[in-house]
Amino acid sequence: MDPNHLPVDDSSAYHDALAQCVDHWGLVLDKTQLIRDGINHVYGSETRGGAQVIVRISDGAVRSEAELSGELLWLAHLRRNGCMVTHPIPSQRGELLETIERDDAVLHVACFERFPGKHLHKNSVDEWNDQLLLDLGRQIGRIHRLSDEFHLPPDKDRKQWFDVEETHFPDPLLATYNAEVVDVMQAFLKRIRERPSQPRHYGLVHRDIHAGNFLVDAGKIEIIDFDLGCYGWRTMDFATLLFARYYFPTISVPNASPKLAGACLALLVQGYREEYTLDDEQLETVADMVLIHSTLNYVIVRPAIEHWQAAIAEGDGVSVAQSMVWLEKLWLSGHQLEVDLSQV
Repeated sequence: MDPNHLPVDDSSAYHDALAQCVDHWGLVLDKTQLIRDGINHVYGSETRGGAQVIVRISDGAVRSEAELSGELLWLAHLRRNGCMVTHPIPSQRGELLETIERDDAVLHVACFERFPGKHLHKNSVDEWNDQLLLDLGRQIGRIHRLSDEFHLPPDKDRKQWFDVEETHFPDPLLATYNAEVVDVMQAFLKRIRERPSQPRHYGLVHRDIHAGNFLVDAGKIEIIDFDLGCYGWRTMDFATLLFARYYFPTISVPNASPKLAGACLALLVQGYREEYTLDDEQLETVADMVLIHSTLNYVIVRPAIEHWQAAIAEGDGVSVAQSMVWLEKLWLSGHQLEVDLSQV
């Protein structure tokens, strides 16, 4: 069974929460299907008025009500100021977040407008063109600029990048991880965490911009899934895309290289600078940000290789297991990933 397209009733707690929220947004339960499961269960649905929507149900043990409320307030601010990002819809009670309490769990439900775009195929040169990367850079720059003009209330703030749950290795460490690799990664993350930050270099970031987290329709880009949004270095929002397209073997493009990564980065930066400032000192952090993302990838993927292999479904290419071996060797050999900055 495809883990990205499970029937709604395969997860009873989430199904019950969804059923309780039908009237909050006027949903049609029979036209609701699970798109993705995991920390969040994400459903495609339709309202009684025929509008296409996305419903996200989050586990309160992982994402607090305050943290999720902060994300939704941030998104609403970005939308009001012209950013093409996921648009949260208030419930009929005027709430951006509805909470469902059960005996065994607390679940938080949010609803979003569904953008009529599509994901791009990673190998399509026609789709991944210069204009797309320029536009994506502009969108990222606009998000960062507007985020610097916005302050979340202290009781509904987002976390620092190093406090996000998914960045932490379990304690005690699971046997599936290579303990030596984890030690090297944690020492690196500690050094990065101690690095001083400057205004405009550091602030609210999406943290997970890759091909699966933006949609394109008639030349318009909408950035979705701000669930990992946090405070971090702004260049993190280049690093995730670069890691996925040019470094991680299972999903990288054919003939991926530091030169191709540099060409992509140059276009993102060109578009970004039309919206916000980005100096050479910031660009020097890109390689480290790519490495930070590789640690996040290892935390999440290493204990669930089979799940990710089924979810990615890349055919006969490099398997996820092989990519994990590549990642472990990278870190044990000195963890260097070259990013060509000469084209920026």
